[in-house]
Amino acid sequence: MYQIIINHWGLSLGEIETINNIFKSYDLTESEVQQNSSYASILEIEFIKNISDEFFTCIPIDKWNLFVEVIKNIKKRRGNKGLKFRLSITEYFEENQYQDEIIAEKNTSHNTDNKEVEIELLFFRRMIFLLGHKNNEEFIKGVERIEIAIENITEIFNQTKKIDGSLAESLFNKQSSKETASGRMKNDKKHVHLGTNIQLYVFTFDYSKRIWKPL
Repeated sequence: MYQIIINHWGLSLGEIETINNIFKSYDLTESEVQQNSSYASILEIEFIKNISDEFFTCIPIDKWNLFVEVIKNIKKRRGNKGLKFRLSITEYFEENQYQDEIIAEKNTSHNTDNKEVEIELLFFRRMIFLLGHKNNEEFIKGVERIEIAIENITEIFNQTKKIDGSLAESLFNKQSSKETASGRMKNDKKHVHLGTNIQLYVFTFDYSKRIWKPL
């Protein structure tokens, strides 16, 4: 399941409901963040997906376009007070560490039909797009060009570094040897999140050049 995390402050109930409705078919988590006196509102959205899935396959372009229009309208309503916007794309591998044990349990027990499978999530890469322009034209142009930036960055990653199962396993094994009880966390989605040396890429929008560039 594609997971989406939405953090916000200063948005109206109608604005939040509109965003939630766009992504209602996904695993959606919503919460409020601390107020920032420099902006009228804050919106942070994180898309969590398997590294093998293309972003615009998981999020169809029609949904993306609806989302972009909502963001642009929110910014226009805030005027010069501004909207602080952050979009993150976090990619992971799945590592079914307990698959054999679960299969064995199902073969020997009559009460495991409803047992939830624990999935190991090995986080590998996160891309962050930061947009805080208070000028409407600059902000809107930045939002509109995130789509191009995602496609270009993904193409670069695909051309320069092919990540296969053996590398994922190697990364997982190195991390697992260092795991402690405090370093492994479970959430209520029955996913096990492993802390890793995640590759972090942060981008800001250069309005003069009309491009997203590394921070």
